[in-house]
Amino acid sequence: MLNRILYALKLKKRPDVDRAQVMKSFPVRNQLITWEVDDKGEASLVIPQKDKLWLRLAGKLFMLPDKRVIVLDSIGTYVWQMCDGKHTISQIRNGVQKQYQLTRKEAETSLFTFMQQLGKRNFIGFAIPNRQQNAPATPEPEPPKPGFFGSLLRR
Repeated sequence: MLNRILYALKLKKRPDVDRAQVMKSFPVRNQLITWEVDDKGEASLVIPQKDKLWLRLAGKLFMLPDKRVIVLDSIGTYVWQMCDGKHTISQIRNGVQKQYQLTRKEAETSLFTFMQQLGKRNFIGFAIPNRQQNAPATPEPEPPKPGFFGSLLRR
């Protein structure tokens, strides 16, 4: 919440993430959300309400439920199941493209829009690999050669 305010006021700069890093990121489901797949192949996400005093009072006053249920269609269910932290966004895009006979552009556009909505609502998070892991390894410096006196080395 604080970061959103700082970003909106331009007091904090958003991290620079390029498209290649986004495609290599791993979407991970929120552990507080329970879900199940029904007979039709649609996933039902059960989102618990926040436990705040004013929400509890309003819930008792207006008889609000203590959880929300969101039902995803077949494509949303496929993407939700793939958001396990083991598949990258590019792998999910390729799976959506093959499974539902979409062009690459259609699959990528709809996937990014859906991922944005899930991310904004904190249903999923994104694990972005370190840049240092993808960078080529730098060679280690050679050990100093023995000096004039043999094994004595300058320190």
